[in-house]
Amino acid sequence: MTRQSSYQRGFVSDPIRTRRGVVFKIRYRVRKAAGGWKQRSETLYDLSGKKAAREVLDRRIGDSTTINFEAGELTLRDFVVNYWTPSLDRKGLKASTRESYDSAMERHILPAFGDYRIRDVAPLHIEQFTQAKLRVGLSAKTVRNLLLVLQGICSLAVDNDLILKSPIRKSHKPVCRRREKPVWVPKQVLAIIQAAPQAYRAFFCCAGLTGPRLGELLGLQWKHIDLAGRKLRIEQSLWHGKLVPPKTLGSVRTIYFGNALANALTEHFQQAFSVGPDDFVFCKRDSSPLHPDVLRKDVLYPILDKLGIKRNSGTSGFHTFRHSAASILNEQTGNLKLAQKLLGHSNIDMTAEVYTHTSAEAEREAALAIERAIYGDLFPVVPNLGNRNNSAAIN
Repeated sequence: MTRQSSYQRGFVSDPIRTRRGVVFKIRYRVRKAAGGWKQRSETLYDLSGKKAAREVLDRRIGDSTTINFEAGELTLRDFVVNYWTPSLDRKGLKASTRESYDSAMERHILPAFGDYRIRDVAPLHIEQFTQAKLRVGLSAKTVRNLLLVLQGICSLAVDNDLILKSPIRKSHKPVCRRREKPVWVPKQVLAIIQAAPQAYRAFFCCAGLTGPRLGELLGLQWKHIDLAGRKLRIEQSLWHGKLVPPKTLGSVRTIYFGNALANALTEHFQQAFSVGPDDFVFCKRDSSPLHPDVLRKDVLYPILDKLGIKRNSGTSGFHTFRHSAASILNEQTGNLKLAQKLLGHSNIDMTAEVYTHTSAEAEREAALAIERAIYGDLFPVVPNLGNRNNSAAIN
């Protein structure tokens, strides 16, 4: 890029002491869209010295050769309203994803950066934003998600030649340490199903045996259930009382089931008040949808507490049925592709990393399998006899 410095040097002041610290003032010209030039001045904060101020000025002069002046005056708030939001509309994001973006924007990003000109948001501002959010107690994952939304805004600004480079750097994003997701072993899943109130027995049975997302389970209508063929079809999800498409194309799937769920669903059908094709399988007496929070707090949690099954905040909801089903299936069959199909994942890596777990017994069997493959029967497998006299002589 050819800079204007050949005929414009601009002006950098000497250091100026203020209550906010040492600042520098710069002046330079920018070309107007209709032609001609306009004088521009800025006050620069938090710089190490005059050389750093000169570098900023040089970038401003260089930017003015490619960035339209009026467009460069856009605040981040104006850019979000006029450009970023319409870009989201074009993408057709899921309603839940869109809601999380809007929440991040209104609660965190716009209060921090809304009044900044988009071209003035600097890496140091991002660093300060990250530190501030972590100090008030937001988790590393939440802060990382906020930065990803902000990065999407900046990427669109780059695509539209408003800025030359995103101010967000890899070092700004907190490291998120993945925690092991809790799972319930088969005996626990069965105990939870059996402890469920009769009105919710089929619901819990379906959650435990088929591993759907909660929204997919609540979105089931009787037209999706084939009792004779022992299968159900996931084609939609319930979100905030509305039917929406499932999470991904891979989420549209057919799930087969056995006699246990068939019997539970048959009994549920016989006792249901509404059994039309478009009626919800699991609903209130007035046929309106069940509420996820009510199910979790008023039904699931009391069952777990009654059974003495440990639960942690944010990790012991209905999604644990999903983790458990995948882990049980993987442990019983060793077929990760089947687990991926059951869960409706587009990417098998997600199934492998997040939704499958191994038991200590399975890990022991894996170690013994390797040993048998290498040593054959040279070291026969013997049961664990508990405490033994380790000082006994070896014959």
